[in-house]
Amino acid sequence: MAVAQPRCFIRGLLMENRKDIEEIILNGSQDDLSQLRLWLFKESVRLENMESSLSERYKKLEEDEIAFKKKMDLEERKLEAASKKLNTDKALFEQRLAILNNGFEQLNSDKKKLESEFVRLEREKLYQHENEYEALDLLFRGVNNPLALKKRYKDLIKMFHPDNISGDQEMVQLINEEYSTLCRQYDMSMYS
Repeated sequence: MAVAQPRCFIRGLLMENRKDIEEIILNGSQDDLSQLRLWLFKESVRLENMESSLSERYKKLEEDEIAFKKKMDLEERKLEAASKKLNTDKALFEQRLAILNNGFEQLNSDKKKLESEFVRLEREKLYQHENEYEALDLLFRGVNNPLALKKRYKDLIKMFHPDNISGDQEMVQLINEEYSTLCRQYDMSMYS
């Protein structure tokens, strides 16, 4: 404790007045001078330790700052690359969307064309069936009894048979349908 008192005393003196330290140096006892030297030595070691610690901390902070700057640069480059990729993806998406929209418009246009073509074909088909029935009516016109019907049927089959040069399978089917229809009509009229 004797050492602590002079140290405190010296610290207090240092804090209060530097002239007092000079006075201890000039007029102090041997014991006060050795205490002052010891305190100055310890204070010097402490200050050097603090300085080296601060120096190490400063170096560490500089290294951290450099590492942080490198990391920030890297992150900025990543962000820039991601931004470019996002812009590219956005442009590509918009391009694909435009292509899809054009495709949908084309499909709608084609659908309308197909619908109008379908309506036109249905009309033609209906008109064609009407003409076929009119042609069949012409083929069996003037037939007024079952024997005349049978003779006309045989003549028509000979003309339109698929083995002939002018043969037509569809026409033969239509003739057969009309013949069976007319046969039923004559059978019904015979019973009535």
